[in-house]
Amino acid sequence: MIDISVIIVNYNVRYFIEQCLISVLKAKQNLNIEIIVVDNASVDNSVSVIESKFPSVHLIANKENVGFAKANNQAIKIARGKYFLLLNPDTLVEEDTLIKIYDFMEKNPDAGALGVKMIDGEGKFLPESKRSVPTITSSLFRFSGLSKLFPKSKIFNKYNLGYLDENEIHEIDVLSGAFMCIRTDILPQVGYLDEAFFMYGEDIDYSYRIRKAGFKIYYFPKTTIVHFKGESTKKSSVKYHNIFYKAMAIFAKKHYGGKTINPLLWIINIAVFGLAVSSYFNKLLRNYFLPILDAISFFTVFILIQEFWANYHFQDPGYYDLKKTGYLYAGFSLLWILSIALNKGYKKKLLTNSLKGLIIGSFIILVFYSLLPEEYRFSRAIILMGSLISMVVVIFTRSLLKLLFPGVFGLGDSKRRTVIVGEANSVDRVKRIMDINGVDYEFVGALYPHNDEQKAFEGEFIAGISSLDSIIENFGVDEVIFCLGIIEMSDVVDRMSKIGHKVKVKIVPDEKSAIIGSSGRNSRGEFYDLDMDFNLSKSKNRILKYSFDFFSAIIILILYPLLFIINNKLKIKHIFEVLMMRKTWISYIPNDKMIRELPQIKKGIFSPSFKADISDVPDKDIHDLNLDYARNYTISNDIEYLFRHLFAGGR
Repeated sequence: MIDISVIIVNYNVRYFIEQCLISVLKAKQNLNIEIIVVDNASVDNSVSVIESKFPSVHLIANKENVGFAKANNQAIKIARGKYFLLLNPDTLVEEDTLIKIYDFMEKNPDAGALGVKMIDGEGKFLPESKRSVPTITSSLFRFSGLSKLFPKSKIFNKYNLGYLDENEIHEIDVLSGAFMCIRTDILPQVGYLDEAFFMYGEDIDYSYRIRKAGFKIYYFPKTTIVHFKGESTKKSSVKYHNIFYKAMAIFAKKHYGGKTINPLLWIINIAVFGLAVSSYFNKLLRNYFLPILDAISFFTVFILIQEFWANYHFQDPGYYDLKKTGYLYAGFSLLWILSIALNKGYKKKLLTNSLKGLIIGSFIILVFYSLLPEEYRFSRAIILMGSLISMVVVIFTRSLLKLLFPGVFGLGDSKRRTVIVGEANSVDRVKRIMDINGVDYEFVGALYPHNDEQKAFEGEFIAGISSLDSIIENFGVDEVIFCLGIIEMSDVVDRMSKIGHKVKVKIVPDEKSAIIGSSGRNSRGEFYDLDMDFNLSKSKNRILKYSFDFFSAIIILILYPLLFIINNKLKIKHIFEVLMMRKTWISYIPNDKMIRELPQIKKGIFSPSFKADISDVPDKDIHDLNLDYARNYTISNDIEYLFRHLFAGGR
């Protein structure tokens, strides 16, 4: 007989389910288990990956997304296990998780279902590991924030049972759908998951029905799982609000009856909608605050300098006509913002990239200024002074915002100080993955996975794993990456729980070219890999690429006399080669021996490299640049590369 049927519903999380399945297979031990995966019409190649890499998995590939409850029911109906485990694909289980829950259920025949302790990608305990059935008061206290103010209160934090020790076994009301182990022989009394719940709420409903049928539900923290996406699936979105509200409405109408429906639903509706609105404006603020601040600052600088120059140099306050110059100042400000954006000044290395964008933008403004009619050429001095003062303003605003709101606008330290725990080959593999994926990190050093005094100080190793805590503290480490294999998942979980929530944790499955993790319970999972999934292979991107080539070539042909002065490496024949579709503006670095692995495109006038002489660049680095270009291609990348080659000399 099958001991446990592990049931996983997958929807567009190909990378996470692969690692989840690996962890489940490692946790099999002496148990007789079966794994059933139901794919809800994923479009990320999940089905083919599962079929090729996990032939023992029973895969059900739905042609449409039927929802979480219905997909689970498809698997439950064919499951042969004495127990069935509903498991989220974005989880990792410890090596002893399955055997421990099996033994507990065997020793406690009154247990209808069981859940375990869950932590997020920072090692922080997830409170949804144990919950009560939502009531008007518990929901009100939760959404009002009182449960966070009084986390141990039996009154204010009843929803998440905060008064119960998270490290002790307890009988509880509600489990999380991320991990629910259920006794199969209770199905005749309890039935299947209610398919009226498309997503969310089905775990509360099923837990409620299990207890109503007379069975106990246990919280079992003697084993721990990592749940990377935590409780959130873009909780700030209006879509989430609608789905969550509908799920709670179904539950309230089903179990609470008429009079208690409206107050509970109003509380949930108002609270979740408020969170959605707040998060929406927070996102707008983060994305557009700096460009708007820059626009206002740059325009103001021009106006003030104009007034100063009119009074000081011409001794005539009305010398300039603001109706004419104002439009130019607005245009110059927007050009600066565009130049900063193209130089990634609003994404990473905000100060240095912003200054770089200002310098390039100022040069273009001066060139453009020289082409203006005489009546609009007011003063080069204003442009030069505006450029210099705007640089000072950028330095001041970035520094002030970093001091007042560190990390809020991406103004914290851009590089993650990273430690990798693993053997030498694993450390090299992790660094290669991060380099190819463009992760901005500072490698502090590697920690040997055992306390071998000789090996712990060879090569890039700076200590053994027992020194992890002191290394984090002494070197200001921001991120720790654990390479599984020699290190067991249980050891990783234990260390995640101890090293503190300010340190990010990522995991590299044994012998896999992937890094998985998340920065918290309310963040989406992070994933880096070496799989060959090329944006440049997609037809729409290739059409955009060659369309951009053609139209930009026409513009460059018109401006060629001016552009030749700026960049004499640009030849007229280059423009016609692009116009005739014989070449593309941006293509691979040509002397890459492994270029045949990549999507084939026309030869390029320029490449993603801005180094004049690449003869001393290692072949691996050249291939990594080409690989990154093909995998992460966007039309904006081509615009940026062309802009930098033409106007910035590759800077």
